[in-house]
Amino acid sequence: MWIGFIWVLLAAIMLGFYAFPSKSVKGYQVENLWGVFWLFAMFIVPILASVLLVDGLKATYTQVPIRVFISVFFLSLLWGVGNLLWGISISKIGMALGFSLLIGVATLVGSVLPFFMGAADKLITPGGLIILAGILIIMFGIVCNGKAGLLRETNEQNENATKSGNMKTGIIMCVLGGICAAGFNLSYHVADSIGEIGKIAQEQFNNEPWVARLAVMLPAFIGSGVITVLYFVFQIHKNNYWSAFKGSHNTKNIMLIAVMALVYVASLIIYGLGAYNLGAFGTSVGFAVFQTGCIMVANLLGIFSGEWNEAGTKSKQWLYSGLGIMTLGIVIVAYGNFLLA
Repeated sequence: MWIGFIWVLLAAIMLGFYAFPSKSVKGYQVENLWGVFWLFAMFIVPILASVLLVDGLKATYTQVPIRVFISVFFLSLLWGVGNLLWGISISKIGMALGFSLLIGVATLVGSVLPFFMGAADKLITPGGLIILAGILIIMFGIVCNGKAGLLRETNEQNENATKSGNMKTGIIMCVLGGICAAGFNLSYHVADSIGEIGKIAQEQFNNEPWVARLAVMLPAFIGSGVITVLYFVFQIHKNNYWSAFKGSHNTKNIMLIAVMALVYVASLIIYGLGAYNLGAFGTSVGFAVFQTGCIMVANLLGIFSGEWNEAGTKSKQWLYSGLGIMTLGIVIVAYGNFLLA
């Protein structure tokens, strides 16, 4: 179980760092950058990795009921919609509030719903109630983190967002985005726990657990990619940004984005491995820890990079309180999972 927690925390750290190479991308609009990224992350990297590494991939899928793939596909479509809604909403309400709202809602929905997809009776056991309490504590820590971010943002930014009428719309979009983003974890739960794709890939074709996670997650990547890639292709075409791909920096940009995609996909695969090692409730416990780890890594990076140097004392107090509360929540969730193991 503790190995599972280590894998999940490693995945969170990797996800917190995956976008770092984007700072060196030159000559691209936002649409070019993220359009290419989602193409690599949702299609090229996972498809190539699955085909090259997973033994018996086609034979594994032929044993899975078609209803499982349909469910995974539509849940992963929601994941793609959630990514897009969050990207749009942060331009309306700011990164601090947007990030906290999305992670908070996605954590709550993505961690609790798996209980009702085959193990609802466990929710009222001592271990299940402790896990639920830990998730609620994590939620409170995320709220504290959001408060810290809002205090750090300038009054001018907040006033502009409110005057333009964007704040209410942005909050609604971000909450909806958080609900949809939980589709990633739910699609993984359906594919692995209900469809038993990982079990088939491991037991019948002797794939290592981490390789089997590729088979589990590939259908989800495809579904999310349909939404995200089509959206950015539309935006690039509408704004006539195709010429950016002819610039002198194009080759370097593609390589940097490919590295981003590799780290991103690897982080999700490692999360899947961690959830697998956490046992029957890995998709509930693991997702809570994974999402919380992501937001903690983002905050710690901000602290070490100097983003909080000019923040007021009150803002820093909320930040440190949030980090401490989220850490406590992770410990409680881990204890609850130990009781259910």
